[in-house]
Amino acid sequence: MPEMTQIRQLTRPRSDQLPRARQQLLRDGYCLVDGLLPVGSIERLREWSDGWLARTEHPSHWKYQGSDVKINSIRNRSKRSPDLPQDGVVDFLIEHPSAIMSGLGLGDFKAGGVFQIISKPPDAPALYWHQDWARWDDPISMSPWPQQVFLNWYLTDTHVENGCIRVIPGSHLKRFELHDHLVQAHEAGGYNIKETNEWMFIDHPDAIDIPVKTGQLLIGDARLLHGTHPNRTMTRRTVLLGWFYRKSNVAPMDWDGDIPQEIVERDPETPFRFNREPGRYLRQ
Repeated sequence: MPEMTQIRQLTRPRSDQLPRARQQLLRDGYCLVDGLLPVGSIERLREWSDGWLARTEHPSHWKYQGSDVKINSIRNRSKRSPDLPQDGVVDFLIEHPSAIMSGLGLGDFKAGGVFQIISKPPDAPALYWHQDWARWDDPISMSPWPQQVFLNWYLTDTHVENGCIRVIPGSHLKRFELHDHLVQAHEAGGYNIKETNEWMFIDHPDAIDIPVKTGQLLIGDARLLHGTHPNRTMTRRTVLLGWFYRKSNVAPMDWDGDIPQEIVERDPETPFRFNREPGRYLRQ
């Protein structure tokens, strides 16, 4: 396929959409904005992702996600996953939304360097409820600002019938009963759950569906409880997902809101310990 660099153009988000989107991201844990993709890019991204999906073996434990093809960038290559295949399209996906990220107050975020092709085939089951934050032993878990976000580029319009994402607004900062009943996500246990699991697939009363139009960009806090509906259509539903992180563990320079005392008193030498299970730093 033609290089994505051939379809780049200078784009800037409308000044009126991002302040509202930032407030929603802080309050609800997600926001939806115009992705400002250049003309022709969606078609080329579909062709690119279809190629990777066609030549990648799909293990059985991907059934809830649909696929989980991980691809490294070239200019922004992940140091944690240096052996993954590299592709310049991932650099486009990382670099294109820089103006959007800055406008949302996320200008100090850095990409992890890897994008995932997550494609739910026809008749695929729902993706279970989960959150992706893995630093629950650290007081920074209480930050009222995001520390880690996912960027979702959907390559088709999404709706309930083809497996759109659903979320529980506010669950990035507030403990729900559901938190205490979930199996940890993906390789930490989610791969092996049964579709009859009552809690992992519960129709939660606080859940909302987020239909997304092709070309929009969905940004979500890693702590947000989210899942998807099953794909009941005959067409594959594909999303390109990338992770972005703050390196700093202190409040952003432009932060003018309250700061939890636990973060004020946080030991800057607090070590990283991988833990997906919310503990004392997620309160009722």
